[in-house]
Amino acid sequence: MTTLDSPQVPGVQPSDPRQRRRLILGVAVWIVGWILGLGLMPVVEASTLSDGLKTTLNGVLLLGFPKLFLVLAVAIMGKPGFAYLKSLIGGHLRRFAPAAQVSPVRYRIGLILFIAVIVLSSIGPYVAPQTGSLRMQHPHLVAMSGDLLLVVSLFLLGGDFWDKLRSLFVRDAKAVFPPS
Repeated sequence: MTTLDSPQVPGVQPSDPRQRRRLILGVAVWIVGWILGLGLMPVVEASTLSDGLKTTLNGVLLLGFPKLFLVLAVAIMGKPGFAYLKSLIGGHLRRFAPAAQVSPVRYRIGLILFIAVIVLSSIGPYVAPQTGSLRMQHPHLVAMSGDLLLVVSLFLLGGDFWDKLRSLFVRDAKAVFPPS
């Protein structure tokens, strides 16, 4: 069995030409799965099928096709090829990860933004009914801007906050307060 040079190092290319071809073919199959899934959705929408069937088919096309083609791509690439591809993509996305520790000012700004987005999205329609016209005219824009601000606040809060947020879903997690 041949393996890639180092699946942990993103910059290392596969040395074996057969593995390089398998890697390229696997990535191509994965991309074709996404293109087919997303490309056939307008065809289903334009059809005369019932709304329930259209929704089901679009769900299969959006979720099932890419997963099916990903399984095929992994089978083509093999375990070392898939590990190499994961490390390559992970290496590029790692630079977008939030910092582990942030300054107190950045943390406070992120916390204020985080709380403000949640509070305004839940009680905003009751407190400020005059903004209802904006919500009625552009509901997607208002929703997406709130979601964007929430994501920005999470990145401002840093990686330690992600751990705090994650601990909400761990039953045995305990809060540890630093000494004052």
